[in-house]
Amino acid sequence: MTSRTDRQIQKTRNIILGFVALVAVLIVGYGIFYSTGATTGEIVAGEHYTVLENPPRQRPGQPIVVHEYFSYACIHCRNFEPLVKDWQKGLPDNVTFVRSPVIFSAIWKVLAQSYYALDSIGALEANHDRLFRAIHDNGREFRSAEAIADYIDGNGTTKAEFLRAFESAEVRRATRDAEQRQRAVNIASVPTLVIGEKYLVNMDAGRKTALEIADHLIALENAPPAVTN
Repeated sequence: MTSRTDRQIQKTRNIILGFVALVAVLIVGYGIFYSTGATTGEIVAGEHYTVLENPPRQRPGQPIVVHEYFSYACIHCRNFEPLVKDWQKGLPDNVTFVRSPVIFSAIWKVLAQSYYALDSIGALEANHDRLFRAIHDNGREFRSAEAIADYIDGNGTTKAEFLRAFESAEVRRATRDAEQRQRAVNIASVPTLVIGEKYLVNMDAGRKTALEIADHLIALENAPPAVTN
């Protein structure tokens, strides 16, 4: 016969297992939601996106710039990357897509400056995905330009060429500009999409939904002005 103590132990074990199962379901559910997203009805300001204060005035015919604020250190940015690449292929001709690396720490600044260094010497395409994989699949840590230079040496560039570009005035200026842009629109997390330097997309809606919101805002910017009598 099962003793009272044994029954109590079994009851406690069942409660713990039930709680663990509930947490697992919630985690999986959130992952699916964040990957797919869900919108119901109309896309509205304040819920799906934020209208930024004092956006720069756009000249007629000027391209609509979509900024993706990201970092190689961000796992969500790595997971967002395949979706963004596919989405870019369908953008209107008057839309320009620009990645803007963010700087939340000294290490993130190294990664941001490395992005512009690679871009300046034509080695970004060969190393962009490799850096994401190295950090998030292989557990690599890049705490200095030298560490990144060692990793990319022979892959579209050389260590010496990369380090020269990393320290160049052009790359330092591009990194400063990116940080100023990040602060101007108050980027608090990544990835984040900003449309036309005017709309900040609510990424909490899920990655796919965020791209739907971006499409909506691009269409909004491309719509002819309303005719008034």
